[in-house]
Amino acid sequence: MMGVEFYQPTTLEEALKVLDEKQGPLKILAGGTDLMLDIRSKKYPVAGIVDITRLSELKKITVEEDVVKIGSLVTFAEAASSKLLQERVSLLAEAAGVVGAPQIRNQGTIGGNIANASPAADSVVPLIALDAVVSVASSVGFKEVPLHQLLCGVGKTTLAPNEVITEIKFKLPSPNARSGFVKFGRRNALAIARMSVAILLDFEAETIKDARVALGAVAPNPFRSTELENMLINKSAGEVDVEEVITKASQVVSQVLGSRPSAKWKNPAIRGLMRQALSKVGIV
Repeated sequence: MMGVEFYQPTTLEEALKVLDEKQGPLKILAGGTDLMLDIRSKKYPVAGIVDITRLSELKKITVEEDVVKIGSLVTFAEAASSKLLQERVSLLAEAAGVVGAPQIRNQGTIGGNIANASPAADSVVPLIALDAVVSVASSVGFKEVPLHQLLCGVGKTTLAPNEVITEIKFKLPSPNARSGFVKFGRRNALAIARMSVAILLDFEAETIKDARVALGAVAPNPFRSTELENMLINKSAGEVDVEEVITKASQVVSQVLGSRPSAKWKNPAIRGLMRQALSKVGIV
């Protein structure tokens, strides 16, 4: 990487100053699992790398007034092993636990997964289901952007060159909530997701009062399916017509994919994934 400057700030303020003052194009290094490969393959021009891995304030998972806050530098391994996420936000812990190989999970970060904006980003699918909001910092201050608005295409976000993702926030699911994440890949957990489903159901007594269903690796970015959610809300687990929901999932995928070559296998594959997802939340 001859000619590429390397900056390693120790505070967020210092990092933002570098992004403002140094000549670009600059790239932010969080986990680097995708960035370094892209740089070596000369996917895009890079004049400098801003390594933010020393910013300890971005490495925490906390809960404040029923809002979960995950620092952008929290690794997949840390998210997967978090007792809080395992017990109350299992769909995210499960997704983080099946990202790549152990070395990828130990190095890759939640914030980096978002910024990379891959259609197959494992952690992004449950975060979409959780209606996550992303905190973004720049030299002029902080702002919050709903995750679904931050993503704007394959490999694209609304982030400006001088902005850094600092935190991901979402409301803590109720103790009565059930959730799960399933994905289909070529080589089990080592594979990039070819398709994935995240589901979150909130029960009141025996009735589903809220439903979130997000699909990944189907559209340019993961998205929630209100059609599937509406088929679950206000029903008990026993009242849900599983086959009807599975058929609707296949129809949703068909509508999104259209005549793309992948449609011929993704349409039937979503049926199995949807069945697994419903099983994870006690609907079989």
